[in-house]
Amino acid sequence: MKKIILLAALILAVWNYYEAQKPLPENRTGLLGELVQTMQGQVLRKSPEFHCDGRRYCPEMTSREEAEYFMHFCPNTELDDNQNGIPCENDSRF
Repeated sequence: MKKIILLAALILAVWNYYEAQKPLPENRTGLLGELVQTMQGQVLRKSPEFHCDGRRYCPEMTSREEAEYFMHFCPNTELDDNQNGIPCENDSRF
C-alpha cells in the first residue's frame, strides 16, 4: 500500500513539474510566438505594435485591429459578447 501511495505521489510531482514547464502562449519564442491558431482554424500573426497591457473592454480599444489582437492573444478579455469571433461589433467607433 505504501508503494502505491509513493508511486502516486511521484507521478503527481512529475505531472506538476511538467505542467509548470510548459511555455505559455504569450511567452513563446520563435515562430510559435508569432503565429497562433484560432478556434475557427485561422492562423494569425501577432502584430508588434500591440501588446497585452490589462485592457479588457471595447471602450478601452482604439481600433478594430487592436480589439482583434487583444481578443486572440490576451487573456480574460470581454470583447466578443456573442462569441462569434468578431470583437466589439456593436462599437460605432470602428
